[in-house]
Amino acid sequence: MKKIYRHLFLAAVATMALASCTEKARNTEELVDPWLRARTPVNLRLESQIGAAVITDNWRNDAEGSVTVSLITGGLDMSAVKVVALDFEYPESEYCPTASIAPGSTLDFSDGTAEFVVTAYNGETRTYTVSYSQFKDPLEGTYSFTPIGGILDGSAPQSAFIIHGGWDGEEVRSTVMDKWWHWGDGYMPTDEDDNILSFRLEEADAETGATFGTLVNTPGADGKYANYMFQNSTDMNGKYRIFPTGKSRWGKTGDGFITVYAYEDEDYSEPLYKVSQLGAGDHTFSLVTISVPTMAFSRSHEGPFDNINWNYPDSRWFSDNVRTTMWLVKQDTDTPLENHSDLLAQ
Repeated sequence: MKKIYRHLFLAAVATMALASCTEKARNTEELVDPWLRARTPVNLRLESQIGAAVITDNWRNDAEGSVTVSLITGGLDMSAVKVVALDFEYPESEYCPTASIAPGSTLDFSDGTAEFVVTAYNGETRTYTVSYSQFKDPLEGTYSFTPIGGILDGSAPQSAFIIHGGWDGEEVRSTVMDKWWHWGDGYMPTDEDDNILSFRLEEADAETGATFGTLVNTPGADGKYANYMFQNSTDMNGKYRIFPTGKSRWGKTGDGFITVYAYEDEDYSEPLYKVSQLGAGDHTFSLVTISVPTMAFSRSHEGPFDNINWNYPDSRWFSDNVRTTMWLVKQDTDTPLENHSDLLAQ
C-alpha cells in the first residue's frame, strides 16, 4: 500500500514539473531597446534667450513633452523666433533622434506657445510644447519729467532740472530755473520737460547678469530739445545733459550705475559716462541735501571745484564747479514705446 502512495506522489510531482515548463501567454509589452526610443533633447536655445531651457517629459503621456525658456522680447518678432541650437545626447549615433526644427529655423509664438516634434529611431514621436517667460530689467519702460517749483525762489518757473555746485565750503543746489533770467528764448532748459524717455532691453549676459539696451529720448509735443547755453555764451550741454538727444544705448553691469553709450556703439565698448537712478526721498551730496519727489536720473562730475569768486556770482554753481546735475522723472510704464523700433530706425 505504501508503494502505491509513493508512486502516486511521484506521478503528481512529475505532472507539476511538466506544467511549470509549459509556456503561458503573458499580458506584457515587448521590450524595446531604449536607444531606439530616445526622444529627449538635452538643450534648446532660441534667439534672445537668457539661461538654459527647462526640458521635461510627461510621464503620464510618453508622446508629450514641454520646454520652458526665458526670452528678451523687446524688438523680437514673436511669429518667427530663430532656433539657435537643438542638441541631443549622442548626436553622432545612428540612433540619434530627429526633430522638426533645427538651427536656423523658426518657432511661431504668436499664440503664446510653439511646438516641435522629435522622432525616435524606431519611429515613435513626441511633441514638445515650448512656452516662454519674459526676461525684463527694472529700467525698461517709459519715463516722463516731473517739474517742481524753485528751491531758492518758490515763485520761479517750474523745472525738472536740478543743479548742485560751488567751491569747497560754498555749495548751492537749485533748480535750473531758479535763475531763469540767465536763459534766453530758443534754449530754455525747460524745453525738454515734455520729453518721454523710452528704455528697451536688447540683450543680457546670462553669466554676469549684465543687461544692455537702447534708449529713445523723444522731443515731446514741442519738438524741442534743451540747449543748455548759460547766459547765451557758456555751453553746458556736456555736463547738464543726462541722456543724449534722440537715440542712444545703455548698460547695467552690476556696479549700481547706468552706463551711457552712443547709439552707433553696438558692441557697448566705449562708455560715455555713468548715470545714477535715485528713488524718492532725500539724497545727500557733499554739503547739500536734494529732495527727490518720485525718481531721478543724476550725474556726478569730477573736480577740482576750485574756481573761486568772492563776488558770489550765480556762475559759481551754474557753470563753474558743477558737482551734480539731475533730471526729476517718474516711470509711467514698464514697457517701451510701441514705436520704439521705428524711432531707432530714424
